[in-house]
Amino acid sequence: MINDFYEILGRGIIATRSRRSAEAIKYLELAAKIEPANPRVWLWLAAAEESIPQKRQYLEQALKVDPNILVAKVLLQRLNQERTAISQRASDFVIFHCPYCGGKQRFEPDISGMRCEYCKKVERLMLKNASNEQASLDAALKGNSGNWAVLEGQATCGACGAAISISPNLATLNCPFCDSDLITIQSATPDLIAPTAIAPFQYHTDDVIEIIGECWGIPPPKLDFLLGRHEVTISSIYLPFWSFDGRVQIRCALGYRVAPGVYSPSERVILKGEWPMEKSWFEIDVDDLPVYAAHTLTEDAVGKILPFDQKSVFEYCPEMLVGWQAEYYQIALEDAEVVAQKRMRDVAFSKAARRGLFMEPSRMLRDDVLVIDRTYKLILLPVCIVRRKMSGKIQRILINGQTGKVSDKQTNWLDFLKRWP
Repeated sequence: MINDFYEILGRGIIATRSRRSAEAIKYLELAAKIEPANPRVWLWLAAAEESIPQKRQYLEQALKVDPNILVAKVLLQRLNQERTAISQRASDFVIFHCPYCGGKQRFEPDISGMRCEYCKKVERLMLKNASNEQASLDAALKGNSGNWAVLEGQATCGACGAAISISPNLATLNCPFCDSDLITIQSATPDLIAPTAIAPFQYHTDDVIEIIGECWGIPPPKLDFLLGRHEVTISSIYLPFWSFDGRVQIRCALGYRVAPGVYSPSERVILKGEWPMEKSWFEIDVDDLPVYAAHTLTEDAVGKILPFDQKSVFEYCPEMLVGWQAEYYQIALEDAEVVAQKRMRDVAFSKAARRGLFMEPSRMLRDDVLVIDRTYKLILLPVCIVRRKMSGKIQRILINGQTGKVSDKQTNWLDFLKRWP
């Protein structure tokens, strides 16, 4: 007898994708009995079910468990529209039509959209922009935990130490950072803070091959040949970042009061205190400051592909990770916040130095610099990793999966590829 929730859910998802609806519903209903408060189960039941009333019931149950599941709201609206259109036929079943070819569509939670069974094109349901979704640091440290993926599992690389999310049904797995097969699979770490937002990949393997060819003048056929021999490998992975907002205030310790004023939308001078003791303070808003939340890659390497556009991110839902790998965070929120606070102060000092508003930072007291209104989000950002093994070492190039920015265009081993026979 199967007792593991994730194995039951996994079998239900596989059966749903294989169009074995009766089998899928059997497993998914069992999963719903084990964890009725898990919205993923209800979304997959809605995907497996053909009957309009039953599909609507499953979607409504998903929203009852989590009222913020936008994809369920959108699909319910489409169900109501489609039901009205076919009501004259007294049909109890719904057929969504592909806008490209007119074929039959099926809802797939893992892509948050509709896939055509004929032309395979995907019509994505609109997801909520999460660029302004921030959480209080104090509240986050008290709770808000949860695992990440629909099929939750975790793998640790014995070669480089990376911790990544996996789907348990994978037969083989190589590390996306070092290409090692020294992988240990275990249950996902409990009590992880769930991501707030995710930035979808805009650049994929074919795009990476094109970028490499353009940067180093390497013809695609040659690179394809090297990829086939595993001389060069390419992986796509979501990296975890803590992203912080905050407001930094620096006392203008010049021996006189600086007149309040606004320098830019994020920089200003304000007055604090009661007259005649009121003081002038330089104030700056720091927005979307990223801190890489793991140790597998160096800060220097990651810094070379920054920035990411954090205004173009979507509200995270676990289904978005199916078919993708994501690195689990290894740096705790409270540790990342210490790093972020120092960086915010550095940013503020750099900006304020141009205004000539205060004494040297080394002479300032602790109370002369304040960081207030701090909020955070955990965000998954897309990165492509190009690797080559040389002399027993792994050499990497990182490519921003959102913007295409390359970490190092001077890498010698890619120049070597030009001469590869």
